[in-house]
Formats: sequence, structure tokens, C-alpha cells
Amino acid sequence: MKSPLVRASTLLARLRRVGLLLALLVPTAPALSQTTAETVKPFIMLLDGDPTTYGNRWGTLVHIEVFKRLGLPLQLEHYTLARRTALTEEGMTDGEASRVYAYGNDRPHLVRVEEPVLDFSFALFAANPGVRLERLEDLRTSSHLVEYRRGILLCENTLKKWLPAERISDVLTPQQGLKKLQAGRTDLYCDLDVFVRQELQSPEFKGAAIRKVIAVGNAVPTYPYLNKKHAALAPRMAAVLRQMRAEGLIEAYRQQVERDLGWTH
Repeated sequence: MKSPLVRASTLLARLRRVGLLLALLVPTAPALSQTTAETVKPFIMLLDGDPTTYGNRWGTLVHIEVFKRLGLPLQLEHYTLARRTALTEEGMTDGEASRVYAYGNDRPHLVRVEEPVLDFSFALFAANPGVRLERLEDLRTSSHLVEYRRGILLCENTLKKWLPAERISDVLTPQQGLKKLQAGRTDLYCDLDVFVRQELQSPEFKGAAIRKVIAVGNAVPTYPYLNKKHAALAPRMAAVLRQMRAEGLIEAYRQQVERDLGWTH
């Protein structure tokens, strides 16, 4: 028979082995804290570069309400269209707030939310009163130099359809496009109608003789896009957007932004 001292030593060894096994099975406190932090990590959605623009103000109100209804924390960040594309491709974001339907066609890392969020119109603008177009097809027989904002695919694709590459250029911001119109360095500038409309209300362009020449296509619905790791969230977002549209809330936000900008009274 083993002595009490030997029995105690054997029991202690067994307890140590059990303790080691539990330590391997049970997460440590730092790991649990890390998991909790990851759970509440904000969902990062990208919008266009300037948070004060019409589209960004409207999109911000809509997305804040969408994620509130989903019960998820949201972080909105602002970059140029080209930078947004690069960040999305690098996997540095969770999604983009508003892109045209075809944006995801050649981007397998993205999932489209199958419900439009905002509708936008596009147009060509000019400062020279002599620049006129009856139809977009008239660009083909003109000598106009035409510019568009980089990342605006509808403008880019439309211009490439009717003009040779040497008569097309792009800029990063609406301000650059409008300044080049005023300076006579270009004849026409293509962008979202509301973005140009807002710029023309700013002190820098107030009273500028820049006018809308012709619409480019029909109003275009835009859609949120999510990184494919969030694919399960896409149908939930679509359902929330449909409900908000049925309530008239998306249109109400649009009208609120126009009032805030002083466009309506």
C-alpha cells in the first residue's frame, strides 16, 4: 500500500495534467476580449470623397438608418471613386455605399445588394455658349474636347462610344472639371447632375456661365456593394431598403438634403 505522501503526490500530478488540459481547451482572457472586440467592429462603407455633397448627404442618411435597423455599427469613410475601387479590391473595406448595377460584373470579390439605394442622373455641361448638342451622336462629328470625372462609368463608356481617345480626358473632382470648362481647356464636362448643380451653388462658381447641355442616358439606380465575406448580409440589406422605400423614407431624405442645401424652401 502506498503511503499517504505518495498518494498525495500522485493526486497532485493528476490535477496538474487536468489543469493543463483545461488550459488548452478554454480560451484565455485576451482571446475572449479579442473576440468581443471583433464582434462589435464597425462595418466600414465607403462613399465619395466630399462628405458635404448632395449624394453623400443623401446616402449617409439612408445608410445610417439601414444599419440602425440591422442592429449593426456603421463607419462611413470618404474617398474618390478611383480610390474607393482600389481599397475595395485590396479588401481594406467592407463595402461601397453606391455604385451602378454593372459595377460588380467583373469584380468577383463583391456582392451586390439587389435593391437600389439612390437614383442619379448624368449630363454634359459647357461654359462656352457656342457649344451645343441636339443628340449625343453629334459628338462624333464635332471637334469638342470632352472630360469626365474618373470612376463615373456611364460618362466614360458613353464618351468612348462617340469620341476618339485623344479628345477624351478625366479629372478627379467636379471642381477640376468645372475650372477647366471656365478656362476653355475643355468644351464639355460629364458628371452627375446633382454634383455639378451643387458646385454651381458654391461661392467659387456662383454666377458662372456653366449650363447643362444634354442629359446622358436615363436616371440610373445605384446599389450598395459588399465584400463577398458579407454575402449573407446582402439580402437583409435589400429587405430593409425595400421597406424604407415603401415608407417613403428614402424620398423624404432626398427632400431633406435639398432643403438643407437651400435648393428648395
